[in-house]
Amino acid sequence: MRNSRNFWRKYRWLWKCAEKPFLTEKLIHYFRQIPDYRCDREKRHDLAEMLVCVTIGFLCGRTTIRRSLNWCKNNLEWLRKHMELKYGIASPSTISRMLSGIDEELALCAFMEWIGEIVDSKNTHLAIDGKALCGATEKTKCAATPMILNVVETVRGLLPAQLPVDSKTNEIAMIPELLNLLDISGSIITIDAIGTQTASMEQIHEQEGHFVLTVKKNQPEAYEEIHTFMDKLEAEAAKKKKGEIPEPVMREYLEKYEEISQKEKNRNRNEYRTCQICKDASNLTKSQKEWAHVQSIGRIRQVRVPVEKDSQGNDVTPSREAFMKKGSKRVPAPSAEEGAGKDIPCTALISDLILTAEELGSIKRMHWSIENRLHHVLDNTFREDRSPAKKSRNNLALIRKYAYNILRLAMHETGITNIMTEMMDCFCDNADLREQYVFKGIAGLY
Repeated sequence: MRNSRNFWRKYRWLWKCAEKPFLTEKLIHYFRQIPDYRCDREKRHDLAEMLVCVTIGFLCGRTTIRRSLNWCKNNLEWLRKHMELKYGIASPSTISRMLSGIDEELALCAFMEWIGEIVDSKNTHLAIDGKALCGATEKTKCAATPMILNVVETVRGLLPAQLPVDSKTNEIAMIPELLNLLDISGSIITIDAIGTQTASMEQIHEQEGHFVLTVKKNQPEAYEEIHTFMDKLEAEAAKKKKGEIPEPVMREYLEKYEEISQKEKNRNRNEYRTCQICKDASNLTKSQKEWAHVQSIGRIRQVRVPVEKDSQGNDVTPSREAFMKKGSKRVPAPSAEEGAGKDIPCTALISDLILTAEELGSIKRMHWSIENRLHHVLDNTFREDRSPAKKSRNNLALIRKYAYNILRLAMHETGITNIMTEMMDCFCDNADLREQYVFKGIAGLY
């Protein structure tokens, strides 16, 4: 049966399995596959060599084209041990023109061939989400902010593909196109509420993948139905614990209902999570009409209580119950109209798998790695949101993804550090590290 627990056990085993030795080609080999659009009289600088130079600059923490090329000029003698660089390093304006003229689809194909030989997109967990390129917005009235749809393999944080979102469309239309680029057989796909569409579910099912999708108020009927049903199940489960007889209608669902509570201290706050799941979605109206593949419905309620200390440094953080009633000095108690409130998010979820409450909570937590491990790093470490590049923005974003993936791989394999900026410093100072990951093959992770 496709939706049995054995699938999840298989994922856990695959995530921990031994790595199969396999070496990719040198990075420049994949850049050579990108056609050079320039005519012969304009080809002073080799396209592939210049792309390698920009990537190395980003690896070493020089997160603009100008700074990246300055680093390459200062290390030209070392670079010439690995590349010809007959005319030295190109100017920033030349590199910008190069990136603007490269065919974006062919550049993406070269990238996917490279990363596809390093990590497999099958039998894993893939998180999909869009990211805005705020700095690349045209300075005209009502200009739309450019978007890129990213997918992350959450186990190691590697990015196997990206897809620019055309200004005339939106993320909903691009998600199926992104899925078409990937082999998702046996993988769990997680997408935020914007991806909770019948067409996306059908495509994931056709490609032999599985999904865990968020339901928010953009699906008002299903949203209200799931929350109402989970409230009833919670109340009936509480009755059963007290020895009371639950309603006859709910008895069958209670047998397939599971709930767990977790607590952890994270980022100077105490986080309390309650994860509920019902392994029967037959009561959901949409599961009978449009969402035929949905097998489980769930809900995750989270309470974030900021840590507080008195003047003597003693911990005076209120308990969860006290916070819900009175709030704290830093955060007021949520009002009834506010519902969950900012510090008490409550999320409804649907899946085509039969999962436990623990597994559902784990998948939801792993989904946020696309924000924490990719988007946050791109904006704060690579300064992507500040990049003013417009015509070259998508290809430049791809160069950042080359550098990002190499840094993640180095962090995973060497264990030198788990902080991206420190890994950049290591690449800047260590020529052997640069040689290993840029000018030699990279071991595949399968």
